[in-house]
Amino acid sequence: MATQQTSTVQAVALAASGGLAGGLAKTTVAPLERVKLLLQTGETATVTTSLVQVVRHEGILALWRGNTVNVVRMVPSKAVLLSCADLYKEMLGMTHFSSFAQGGAAGALAGATATFCTYPLDLARTRMAGMVHEAGSAAAEFGALATLATIHRREGLAALFRGASPTVLGALPYEGLKFGTYDWLKRASADPASGAGASSLWRACCGASAAMVAHLLTYPNDVLRRRLQMDGADGARPRYRGYVDCALQVVRSEGWVGLYRGLGVCMVRAVPNTGVQFMVYEGCKDMLMRRK
Repeated sequence: MATQQTSTVQAVALAASGGLAGGLAKTTVAPLERVKLLLQTGETATVTTSLVQVVRHEGILALWRGNTVNVVRMVPSKAVLLSCADLYKEMLGMTHFSSFAQGGAAGALAGATATFCTYPLDLARTRMAGMVHEAGSAAAEFGALATLATIHRREGLAALFRGASPTVLGALPYEGLKFGTYDWLKRASADPASGAGASSLWRACCGASAAMVAHLLTYPNDVLRRRLQMDGADGARPRYRGYVDCALQVVRSEGWVGLYRGLGVCMVRAVPNTGVQFMVYEGCKDMLMRRK
């Protein structure tokens, strides 16, 4: 009984640590996230244009537009993601596999789990931050609940899960690559004698590097899912008939480069975002282990 209670407390503590790490990281890079979304949805063409239009029409604080709902979403999402990655790693029992395979398999499953649990909030954040709103417009004042209610009223219940399939399926390779690369980098660089690889800064560097690799290899899917999430916004007639049609239309109208809109900003954002996540989470795990 005592062991079971300890495991439960540890799981809750890991979840809280993951949520704290995710919330801090997202708030730090919120302006870059807003710019990335505007580029992905085709609302703006360059980083400079994005910043100028947002500040001009909505004010400088609008660079954090959607961050509250993103943090609200990210706290449970990262809590599930980071804690489940550890739990799945133990459950899978892949000790005879490489560190990349262990981390990749656990991360992929954890990513799909976290994404499925929090998807409507991700949709609300994209609708809130994925376009530039004119000053004084009603849409500019919408919060997350109002946004979801409006989507339901104007587009139907199914619209709350528009883009869910590529989002959940995309989480498998993205989180798998990220966690697999992170575990491999952390283990490959560890030196028990000198303690290298155990510092918070080094863990942050491993996390940032892992995220950049994952983003680079899976980015087109992120662009397409954002386009699908914005499709039919405000009751407009949907432009895309599905994932494949969306990809074909983007390539036809914008070229292959359209699938990589916002990649530069995304890579810059990944450094502090994922670095902070892993640094805070691993630090909290170390504190828990010392207390045990």
